[in-house]
Amino acid sequence: MPGKATKMHVFESAVADGHQWINEIDAELGVRDEHFALQLLRGVLHALRDRLGIDQTAHLSAQLPLLIRGLYYENWDPQPFPDHERSLDDFIDRVRPAIVGYDPYALEDDVGAVFRVLQRHVSFGEGEKIAQSLPREIAELWNANIA
Repeated sequence: MPGKATKMHVFESAVADGHQWINEIDAELGVRDEHFALQLLRGVLHALRDRLGIDQTAHLSAQLPLLIRGLYYENWDPQPFPDHERSLDDFIDRVRPAIVGYDPYALEDDVGAVFRVLQRHVSFGEGEKIAQSLPREIAELWNANIA
């Protein structure tokens, strides 16, 4: 059954891609805590998704690996859309609830780490569109992390 083996390979590849992203976030943070990296990635993806328009949300999702795309769309409600928070603090406050079981602290550097990983994996043009869609303070953090 070659079809079944191919399907399994696609799933295994998706899992490997997800691990790669988590490992890259760990490396950016300088820690080895996959659970925190996953929660952080989820929080940043949701805050970003909820800040972009529907078209931009779809364009970004098309460049995400399968399992990361699933995180991105998890619990998505496009109706009250997009969020109108303008400040970086508001954006970080949207990320904070995803960080469960860790002491709260300033997450700006951590959000920057996820931005760096995202930028490595999305096209330059997509990164530019994201930056243009974000309020100034958030775009500055995004642009500060261009590799």
